[in-house]
Amino acid sequence: AAAKKDTGQRVDLESGMAKLFASEMCLEVTMDSMRVHGGYGYLKDLPVERYYRDAPLMIIGEGTNEIMRLMIAKQLLRLPEYQL
Repeated sequence: AAAKKDTGQRVDLESGMAKLFASEMCLEVTMDSMRVHGGYGYLKDLPVERYYRDAPLMIIGEGTNEIMRLMIAKQLLRLPEYQL
């Protein structure tokens, strides 16, 4: 996405895919981190607690992941905006 953007091309599809992947990986890594830390993960002294609170917001920020999946599918299938 970044390489295409640097050349001045539109990157709607690529940026949507990158946002979807990054937000889901953020949530997955955070959940794994909480499992590793156990009860200590809930302590406000550790940054894991903050990540645990913030990670779900990545999923809904700038459009939920379900909406992102629909937008990606529309662009891959080259459907008009009103379909799908």
